[in-house]
Amino acid sequence: MSEQLPVSAIHPLAPEFLSAAVLYQAPIDLEAAVARINTIWNESVEPVWESVPAGQLGAGSSAGRIYRFTLEGILVMLTPVPEKLQVERGNLPDHSFYVAITCFAPLGDQAGNGEIGEVDDLPSQRRKRMLTAHVVLTELLDVLLREPAAVGVYRQELGVVQPPEMIIELANSLTQGQAPLPLWVAVRTFRPDLANGRTLGLPLFGHLDLEVVESVRSDEEMYSLLANISDYIVSSDAFLMPGQTIGYRDGEELQITQGTSPTDGSAVLRIQY
Repeated sequence: MSEQLPVSAIHPLAPEFLSAAVLYQAPIDLEAAVARINTIWNESVEPVWESVPAGQLGAGSSAGRIYRFTLEGILVMLTPVPEKLQVERGNLPDHSFYVAITCFAPLGDQAGNGEIGEVDDLPSQRRKRMLTAHVVLTELLDVLLREPAAVGVYRQELGVVQPPEMIIELANSLTQGQAPLPLWVAVRTFRPDLANGRTLGLPLFGHLDLEVVESVRSDEEMYSLLANISDYIVSSDAFLMPGQTIGYRDGEELQITQGTSPTDGSAVLRIQY
């Protein structure tokens, strides 16, 4: 194995914020929806409404209200918006109302919990905090998407709208100690000729996205590979590094290199498969 650079020189630092937008066909009772966390997930929260002056959430933003609470040390902020969500690319399903979600996963006691002290390993701690933030987001989406008017949840980083039934079904895997990976990381496969595959969402966990290019494998094999490896690195303390190999089925040793994705120009870890 060749000499390796430090992990922090290869992989991005996991962010402190996680966001999503839940789309609805009509306005909902946000307080009643959030209250389901207590009954469905046995989590106790004490939400409060806060007024937000115009411009506080960014240039041109209007005045409004935020429903705010802390869960598992994650500061959750919900903003009901009585209009359609505007996106830069693509089209969203028809809707007339949405709830913007921000999960703030700070290190230290910025969320007011005082649970985390001195940070010795910033990349590792940020990864763990974002894993917790994804669990909190999943529980929250589960209760919000049980509303009859729910259309789905839009995740900009994943480039998808996930339907209510998908969220509710996969969220239940948390009760079995399993990560609902399809809710957290998108796996795309495409084949102009040979098979290609790519993940979206791993930088939120402090990892480069994964990519396979021009493989003779089937789309199903490609999806399974990327999903399994993503689940492995999200659920463990492992990092993949250029120059390493990773063991896979039937004793295969897959070579890992660093490259630039032709789809969007971002840095990726390329797996020879």
